[in-house]
Amino acid sequence: MADINTNEELLQELGGNASFHKMDVSSYDEQAETFQNVWNQYGRIDALLANAGVPDRGSIYILNHRGSDKVPPKPNMVCTDISFKGLVYGTQLAIHLMRKNVTPGGNIIATSSNAAVNPHEASPEYCGAQAGMIGFVRGASRVLKIKDNIRINVVLPGVIRTPLVPAGMIAAVHPECITQLSTVVSAFNKFLDDESLNGEALECSAEDVVPLVYGKSTMSPVTVWDTLFKMTHHEDSGLPEAVA
Repeated sequence: MADINTNEELLQELGGNASFHKMDVSSYDEQAETFQNVWNQYGRIDALLANAGVPDRGSIYILNHRGSDKVPPKPNMVCTDISFKGLVYGTQLAIHLMRKNVTPGGNIIATSSNAAVNPHEASPEYCGAQAGMIGFVRGASRVLKIKDNIRINVVLPGVIRTPLVPAGMIAAVHPECITQLSTVVSAFNKFLDDESLNGEALECSAEDVVPLVYGKSTMSPVTVWDTLFKMTHHEDSGLPEAVA
C-alpha cells in the first residue's frame, strides 16, 4: 500500500503481510523508490492497482477573471499529474519489475471514473484525465500482453462514500446510485481472475459491474452539485439539471 498520507489504522487492519510506503504518485522518483523497496521486500510484483486521483484544483473556466486584461495564471494541473501521469509512471515501473518475476508477467488495474465517459461540468480537467487513463490502457494493452505477459485494464466507479467526497455531494446523489466499495473490489477481482480480459473497461455503478452503459446509476453521480461547482469556479454552473 502506498499513499501520500500515512494510515496506521488501515495498515493494522490489513494485517502482518501488508506494508505501507509514503509516496506521491505524481513524482516519478518517489514511485521508482517505492517500487524498488517493494521488490526488495517481497521479491515479486504480481499486480499494480493504480488508484489515485483528486478533482480539479483550479478553474479552467476562469469565471472570476472575466473583464481582466491580464493573462490568466497558469492552470493548476495537479489533477492530471496525479491521475494520468501517475498511472503512466506506475505502469512503466511495474513493467520493469514484472519482467523479473519468476514467471514474467502480471496485472495492472487502473481506477478511472465514470466521469471519463460522462461529462461532469464541475471538473472538466478531471474528466479529461480520467478519459486519458482509458485511452492509455487500451493503447498499451495488446503490446504489453504480447511482449511481457502483462494484462492492463481499467475500472470506472461512480461516487463512493469516502472521506475525500464532501457530504453534500453524497447527499446530492440518489442513494441507490452510490457505488459501494464492494462493487469496485468485485471489479478488481474480476480483472485479476479472468485471464481473457485485457484492455477492458468495467463500470462500477451502485452494486453493478458492467461494460459501459448510460443508465440512471451512471448519470446521477456526474450531475453537477452547484455548491462544489461554485467553490471551484466562483459562480453557479447555470446548468438546469444542477443540484443546489
